[in-house]
Amino acid sequence: MEKRRIIRFMAIAFLALSIGFTSCSKDDDPNPTPNPTEKEFVGSESCQSCHSEKYSDWSASGHPYKFTITDGSLGPVYPVEVDNFQSTWLNNLTDGSVTWDNIAGVVGGYGWKTRFVGTDGDIIGTAESEFNPGFGVNQINFYGGENHGWGNYHPADKKTYNYSCFKCHTTGGTQDGTWLEGVDGLGDFTEGGVGCEACHGPGSDHIADPSSDNIDRVYEFAHLDNSIGGLEVDGIVQTPNELGDDVTFLCGTCHNRGYANKIDASGGFIKHHEQWDEFTKTAHGANGMDCITCHDPHKRVIWDGDGITKDCATCHSTQEATTNHGASATCIDCHMPYAAKSGAKRGESTFEGDVHSHLMKITVDANSMFTEDGSAVRDDATRPASLSPAYSCLGCHNRSATDGIPDKTLEEAVSGALNMHVTK
Repeated sequence: MEKRRIIRFMAIAFLALSIGFTSCSKDDDPNPTPNPTEKEFVGSESCQSCHSEKYSDWSASGHPYKFTITDGSLGPVYPVEVDNFQSTWLNNLTDGSVTWDNIAGVVGGYGWKTRFVGTDGDIIGTAESEFNPGFGVNQINFYGGENHGWGNYHPADKKTYNYSCFKCHTTGGTQDGTWLEGVDGLGDFTEGGVGCEACHGPGSDHIADPSSDNIDRVYEFAHLDNSIGGLEVDGIVQTPNELGDDVTFLCGTCHNRGYANKIDASGGFIKHHEQWDEFTKTAHGANGMDCITCHDPHKRVIWDGDGITKDCATCHSTQEATTNHGASATCIDCHMPYAAKSGAKRGESTFEGDVHSHLMKITVDANSMFTEDGSAVRDDATRPASLSPAYSCLGCHNRSATDGIPDKTLEEAVSGALNMHVTK
C-alpha cells in the first residue's frame, strides 16, 4: 500500500465535508471547496434496481445488520443462513424481563455477537440503563453457529448508544440531532447498518442522473471525532481524499481502533476491528495489496460465503507446494489464525478466538506476541508485529482432546514450525 507522505492541507475540510456536513462555514474557510452536503443520502434500496446483483450480495452479508432499529414488537430479520439463537434472546437477556417494547435497536446479530439498545438510548444491562441497570448478561456470543453464552458487557459503566458507537454501525452518521425520539443528543444517521452509501457516498446526484462521474467508487472519509484527521501508518497520517480511491483507507476507517495503527490487544487476544492496524504492518500492505485484493466487499465470508476472491497459492505457489504439515491444514489456518476475539474465546487451548488475524507473518519462537502489559501486539526491533506459534499452531493442536489432532506443547509447536516451507 502506498504510504502518503504529503499531508494534504485540505484534510480537515475534506474530513468534515466527505461525510455529509461541515465543521466551519465557507466564510471561515480561507480555501472554500464545493460543499458535498448538496448531495443527499438516498438509502440502499434506491440502488437495487440498477445494481441488483451487488445489492443481493450485500443484503446477504453482515454489513446491513450492524445496527437495526426495531419497532417495539419485532426483532431484526436476518438472512436464512444466519444461526444466531435469536429465538432465545429475550428469555436470557439480563433477568429475562426485557421485552421488545423495551428495545429500540439491536447491535449486530449477524455473525459474532449481539447487544441491545433500550428505549432510553442506553445498552440494556449497563450501569445507568432504565432496564436492569448494572445487571450485565447483556451480550450473546455465537460465532460459527455455536452458542458461546452470554457475557457481561460493561455492567458498571454508562454505555449510551450515540455517535461514538454507531459511526461504524450505520450510514450517513452525524453528531447532530438524535436517532431515537425522546432522547436528545445521540446524533443521527440516514440508514441503520453499513449501506451502499457508506462506501460510495451520498447518492442523490447519481440516482437523478446515473453516471460514474457523480458517485464515488471509493468514498474516502474519516469520522468527525477523529483527533488526528485521518489514519496513521508508522507515524505518518494519511488523510481522506475526496478524489481518491484508496479502498484500504475506506475500510480502515472502521476496521481500526483509535485511528493510529498500534494493534490493540486485551485478555491474550488482538481486539476486534483491528484489520487496518494489522494489515498496514504486513509486507502485503507495503507491497501494494489492498483489502479488495482478496475480498469482494459486497459478499460475506462467514456462513459459507464466497467473499474471498484470491487463493494464497496464486502468489505463494512454492510455499503451498512445500509445506511440512498434514494436508488438512490450509494457509490461513496458520497464517490467519483466530488470534483476535470479538465475542468468544473457543476451544480448550486458550489460543483460539473468533476473528481471523490479518498479520500473516509468523515469528517462530516461544516469546509472547504481545507487549508486557498485554495491551498491544509487540512491534519493535527484536520482534516486528507478527503471530506466535501459540496462536498459529496450538489453537488447532490443543483445541480438543477428542478431535484427532495431536496435542502439542508450545516448544513442540515452535520446533515443528521451523523450516515449515523448506524442502527436506
